[in-house]
Amino acid sequence: MQVTIDGVEYVPAGHQQVRIGIAITTHNRTDVLKRAIEQHIKHLPAGALLVVIDDGSKPAAVVPDGVQLLRHESSLGIVASKNASLTALMDAGCEHLFLWDDDAWPIANNWHLPYIESPEPHLAYQFLDLAGARKLNDMAVQYRDDKHIAYTGQRGVMLYYHRSAIEKVGGFDPVYGRGMYEHPDLALRIYNAGLSAWAFADVAGSEKLIYSLDEHEQVARSVPRPDREALVKRNVGIFNARRDSGYTGYAPYRRQRDVVITTLLTSQPDPQRSVKMSADPACLLPWSSSVFGGEAIVLADEITTAPAGAILIAVPAVVMSPYFARWLHIYQHLRDHPEYRLVWCTDGTDVEMLREPWAEMEPGKIYVGSEHKTYADEWMRANHHGKAYSEFIEQYRDEPLLNAGLLGGSREDVMEFSHRIIRQYYLIESHRFWKMETAPATQVDMGAFGMAAKSFGDQIVTGPKVHTVFKTDGIGKEVAWWKHK
Repeated sequence: MQVTIDGVEYVPAGHQQVRIGIAITTHNRTDVLKRAIEQHIKHLPAGALLVVIDDGSKPAAVVPDGVQLLRHESSLGIVASKNASLTALMDAGCEHLFLWDDDAWPIANNWHLPYIESPEPHLAYQFLDLAGARKLNDMAVQYRDDKHIAYTGQRGVMLYYHRSAIEKVGGFDPVYGRGMYEHPDLALRIYNAGLSAWAFADVAGSEKLIYSLDEHEQVARSVPRPDREALVKRNVGIFNARRDSGYTGYAPYRRQRDVVITTLLTSQPDPQRSVKMSADPACLLPWSSSVFGGEAIVLADEITTAPAGAILIAVPAVVMSPYFARWLHIYQHLRDHPEYRLVWCTDGTDVEMLREPWAEMEPGKIYVGSEHKTYADEWMRANHHGKAYSEFIEQYRDEPLLNAGLLGGSREDVMEFSHRIIRQYYLIESHRFWKMETAPATQVDMGAFGMAAKSFGDQIVTGPKVHTVFKTDGIGKEVAWWKHK
């Protein structure tokens, strides 16, 4: 039995339902948006999420109950608005993502079914040319069968994506600024990655499912013609170069953030001090107060209040040296936050930011702390046990000792660096379990940090630009990003 309430099919709680997300972007078109929302609600798929992205409209957009509204206080353009649409739908767990302009809407029930039933991970509502006497003559049909029709280009009226395509190649590339060519670029990246049969395709018969005011020239463009022409002139070269090169690069769609991460793990004793650190956020206050240009994040297993200026993220208490547990927590946190751009992982009790590093960090470089000692230092030999560590220390005995209290770079590089430390830790612990190694467990991470750093070769950067001279309370602070006390 099918039950309909206010024109929408009722789905009982617990019923298995494909998660469908619909996002409408709008800017300064109050009446057009109102009509679009009414049509969407009239033909809303059962259980679907409906979101409106208001790109700085004045007055602000208004939506009815049951429709989620996300707003940019000032206009950021098409690329940012479409990426906000993807973020909202992906974060909601939607499998099928429909991105609409506000001047188009469905005109039939079950309009979505041909799209989600298609094996194609990307399709878009297309019209070959304008419906009236005026023609653009800017596209041609390349392929047609009883289910799909492919074209030489794409219009951005309604864009459908399966979430797997977005996970593979990302979203709309910010290189296109406020917009123009951003959606055919994404279509080509999906196609070039081997995910779709055609770059620019639609379902057959879509004109019976969707109505576009733009197709019928019944609406003024939201981007004035001079601005649109300037954007086209700027972006066409980027698009054409990528089109002919088979480009498949990933474009982050979440708003990117720069972060500084520290850990306060107090559930286990500190192996160097044989006592637990105090579970007091106040010890991190000089660190959190110093961070600027990015967010300060504390990963902690016991405290419940963040120091001023920081964000607290609770992590589980684990029976493991906190020097290694911190890298596991950092790796897992970075894995969960693909919106991060540049990342620093620092000690929290003896490190402070002196100068904002973000603009000066070079792509592909990994920045680490160091000391005015070498790996031959007696502390290294006394605190690192077993064959792997002794061989490493001997190999690099005359080189500067790298310090695990500072690590910076891109999210991807820092995440991989952290994972290499953890892999080294678990490999040695496995060897100890299998009796391949009889030395006692190593509880500090300086050796594993050094091993990870050396595995990155000439990507590693350290020295006076990165931090002050270790344990001098500020020598070199005139040029350094960080003070390492």
